[in-house]
This record gives sequence, structure tokens and C-alpha cells, in this order.
Amino acid sequence: MKTRNLLFAAFLFAFGAASCENVVETPVTPDEEAKTYTIKLRAGGEVDVTYDPLTRFTPDDRDLYGVRVMQKPATTGEYEYYAYGLFDNLEDVELEVKENHKYSIYVNLIDDGKDKIYCDSILIDSKRYLGYGEPFKGRNKYNASSDVSITQLTNEFTYDSDRYFTQNYGIQTTDGKTYSFAEGIDYYFGRVSDYLPTEDGATLSIYLKHMVIGLKVNIGDYFDNGVITLSLPHYMDYQTFTFTPENKTWETTFANKDDAGSWYGYEDLSHAVTDPMDVDFRWTKDDGSIVDWKSFRVYFYRLKQTVINLEYYGEDGVLGDNSFDIHYEDTEIENDYKSYNFGSEQEDYYW
Repeated sequence: MKTRNLLFAAFLFAFGAASCENVVETPVTPDEEAKTYTIKLRAGGEVDVTYDPLTRFTPDDRDLYGVRVMQKPATTGEYEYYAYGLFDNLEDVELEVKENHKYSIYVNLIDDGKDKIYCDSILIDSKRYLGYGEPFKGRNKYNASSDVSITQLTNEFTYDSDRYFTQNYGIQTTDGKTYSFAEGIDYYFGRVSDYLPTEDGATLSIYLKHMVIGLKVNIGDYFDNGVITLSLPHYMDYQTFTFTPENKTWETTFANKDDAGSWYGYEDLSHAVTDPMDVDFRWTKDDGSIVDWKSFRVYFYRLKQTVINLEYYGEDGVLGDNSFDIHYEDTEIENDYKSYNFGSEQEDYYW
């Protein structure tokens, strides 16, 4: 029995030794780093198209582009912040990306942004630089601060998962105020989702869409004294505009930053529409009397102009001197329009 146990032990030792030899002889493959590609970014889409009466975008060094990049492994995981930067053109912009990773890229463009967006100097490492406000505010961590701040114009990407543009829903104009609908700002938005780089030197075109709405008001010849005030609702930051007999027509555009993400996916402009908004007109005459009619509900569409004609109505004398008719039109920039009439009934007015 003792001899048998010794033989069994010897067998186990020999088997174990052989196994160890096999492990040692198996080559270990080191982890291979993913290849790095350089891709070029290009802005395309509606920046190349003319929409009358909206002005055509002409790129120059007064423009501002905020680019935010998210990254994730190609087959698993969640997107995380990867890179961001503020540029005054995209002509020579290059982005370093990795093989087997997906990228989502977001672009906010303000035409002539240097002249229209809030700008201030910012202290970074004891030096002063120019920075710009919303939609270009970010968690920049300048001087190790965690506060959201204006962002320095660098014309290069900062690669960091802990520094990024924040989700801004407004636009900060030169007066320092932030508006959900900023008047006179030409704002463009574009994105590319789940981009998988496959070669070095590729050019990625990002389709930008013009995120603006139009408004035009015409007041008839009856308006010969006093002032008429148009008040916009809280959705449009309670902005007010005043008409005089010398200035009866007003035409403008507003940037819609808040709905840009959802509007971007709509090819049919009838779906790219604001919530209903109540607009108010009030006429204060020179003698102190007031003509006040009830709020009128309108919708604003991307790349459409809403036209409101405030005309004298009084054919039957029912309303006397206080008779007005509001004609509301949704005018698509390059197509037909549909018309709505309001103000022809006595109940449409406050008395």
C-alpha cells in the first residue's frame, strides 16, 4: 500500500509539472491600444442655402462655433464627454478620434457671434482672455473652479471627460440678458450621432439647420396718433415692441435655442412648431383713451414667417371707432401660406 501511494504521488507531481510547463510556454498577448485617427469637420446644410427674406449665411471670422463631442466604446457602455471647443471657423478644424469607438458631435453656430453674443474677459492662469456666454458657457474648470463660466475662444479642442459645454437653453446677447427667443440672432444647430471612424484623414460633414422663426406686423393707415404696443408671452421672455404712426411695419426673426434638439429631426416644417403663444396688442391714443383687444393665439414654425395685419374693420359700424381685424398668416419662406382671421367680433375685445 505504501508503495502504491508513493507511485500515485509521483504521478500527480509529474502531471502538475507538465501543466506548469504548458502555462509558462503559452505566450501572453499585451493589450493593444486602439488606433487613433484624425478627422476633419465641415459645416454643411442650410448654411449654404438662401431663405428669403432671411439673410444668407456668409462664413467669416466674426462667427462662433461651439463643438461638443461625446464618446463611447463601439459595442457597449454609455456616452461620456470627450472633447469640446469654441472656434471662429471650422475650415481647418481637426478632431482626434479612436478606432472602435462611436462619437456624437453637436455644433452650435451663431452668425456674427462675436458681435451679438455676450463677451467678457476671463482670468485664466493669471492671464486675461476673451470669453463668450450662452450658448457657449461651459464647465471649463478655469483656475480649478467648478463654476459654469463663459468659454475662451481657442480654435482648438480640449480633450477632457470632466470639462464640457453645459446644456444651455438660451442665448446671451450683448446686453448680458439671456433669452429663450433672442431677436435678430441667426442660430444654426447640427449633430452627428453614432459616428464610427474607419480611416485617417476622413472629412465629416455636419448638416446645420437654421433654427429661426419670423414675425412681421403691419398696421393700417388708420393708426395716426398715439402708440400701439405688442406684448409677447413668457415663452418669448415677455418682450415688448412699440409702434408709432411713423413706424407701422416691423419685421424680425428670433432664434429658437430651446427647441433646436427636437426640431432638428423634422423634415416636415409643420412639425417644427412652437407651443401656442398668446400675443397682445394695445393702442394708447393721444387723448388717453385705450383700445385693447384680447390675446390672440399664434404658432411659430421654423423657417416660416408669421404675419399679423392689424387693419381697420367697421364696415357695419358695430364696433365704431374700436373696430379692428387681426389677420394672422403663417407664411413659409419659399412656399404658400395659410391665413387666420381674428378680431371681427365684438367679443374679441376688452371693453
